[in-house]
Amino acid sequence: MSEQEFEHQPAITGDRYTSTEFMASEWQKIWPKMWLVAGPAADVAEPGDFFVFNLEPESIIVSRTDDNELAAFYNVCQHRGARVVLSDRGAMQEYTCPYHGWTYGNDGVLRKVPEEDRFSQGVPCAELSLKHVRVADWAGIIWVCMDPDAPGLDQFLGPIKDMVAPFRPEDMRLVEDQTVRLECNWKAVFDNFGELYHVEHIHPQHELIFDCPTAINELMDLGHTRVLIDGFTVNSRLPIPDEVPPTMWQQMKVLGLDKQDYKGRVLALRRDIQLKKREMAASLGYNYERLTDEQLSDIVQYNIFPNSILVLQPEEMWILRSRPHRTDPNKCYWDKLAFRMLPDQDILDRAGKDMEKSDAKVSFPPLQNRANVSFNLEQTSDGLVRPEHDEFTQEDIIAGRKTMTITIDQDIHLIRDVQKGMHSRGFSKAWLNDDECRVQHFHTWLDRYMVEENH
Repeated sequence: MSEQEFEHQPAITGDRYTSTEFMASEWQKIWPKMWLVAGPAADVAEPGDFFVFNLEPESIIVSRTDDNELAAFYNVCQHRGARVVLSDRGAMQEYTCPYHGWTYGNDGVLRKVPEEDRFSQGVPCAELSLKHVRVADWAGIIWVCMDPDAPGLDQFLGPIKDMVAPFRPEDMRLVEDQTVRLECNWKAVFDNFGELYHVEHIHPQHELIFDCPTAINELMDLGHTRVLIDGFTVNSRLPIPDEVPPTMWQQMKVLGLDKQDYKGRVLALRRDIQLKKREMAASLGYNYERLTDEQLSDIVQYNIFPNSILVLQPEEMWILRSRPHRTDPNKCYWDKLAFRMLPDQDILDRAGKDMEKSDAKVSFPPLQNRANVSFNLEQTSDGLVRPEHDEFTQEDIIAGRKTMTITIDQDIHLIRDVQKGMHSRGFSKAWLNDDECRVQHFHTWLDRYMVEENH
């Protein structure tokens, strides 16, 4: 981005992170207007399944109806405004308000009102059914939008759908569900994942598996962005190591590559990883047919306006999501949903390899260099057991009681101090470099939405 282009971008001032007035305006101009990640599609796979998506002060029920239709409605009883569903997820044919017993079907239709004869004005069930919210299913994710007049999800995502499709995220399984309560504005942590400028300073482990300085930034319509990062290589600004760093050993072992063969030729590993994955796909139980060679080794991240991030590799996807606190602009919720592509038994059988389903284990190292970790999920006759949702504070991470991977932990250690700085009289506005163009792009679109009455 040129200096002239920067001059036409809105200033990123501290008040947008600290002002209750700015926060209130976001609730009018941003949150009700956008398509938002609500939760995993697997949570509403069968008739009767439901989960609750909370975006304070709103609460939305996402349901799979008895007719196997996907539905969503505000979690508020039409009698006196009480929350109808108090649990996070489950399966029910009916939702009964705990206050006075009004009962709704899992399609939101009002079915029963206790002592209905006491309502002299009558009880028009159609009018008093739960109020619907727009809902859609894409990439193994449920999306909701509170604005009935906003463009549909296809139009909102634009080319992102086709870009993501080769990774087949809808076939991945949820293996981790975490939320951390942060002492920062929701945009502060979202900004952090909108640039790689900080990586060399606080994520030294990335120097020996990713080449962030050569990453390609792409700016898209409606505030979305994408970044492409070479993997199984080293930081191009640093001396090339003589031996393969330990961060790559596990993947090499799975693929039958000997690290001793790459002494003095570490940069050759990226291409060999691509070729070896392609060669061994069937014996590993993976289908890489729709992926390019680069996608077999690299990492791609989509920042989807306003608050969601998709991080993709061939065997794994993360959904990272920032949610505002209800009343305090200095607090937010940071969610991480991790999905894994489990080996396909049919592919393994066709390859002539006998692997019992109960012993299936993903061996590829997860994203962001969490090496030597694999998910061995319990198997049941109905499929994989869903991981429990784990919610904790940033102090739990700082004290080492919880982790969201070393990379996110490092970000969380620093993000509260970024928020504190936004309150200082000594800070007027952000001064961004060219590589932080995705941060600027996000705030440019944020301002555009904030000033437009209709979008």
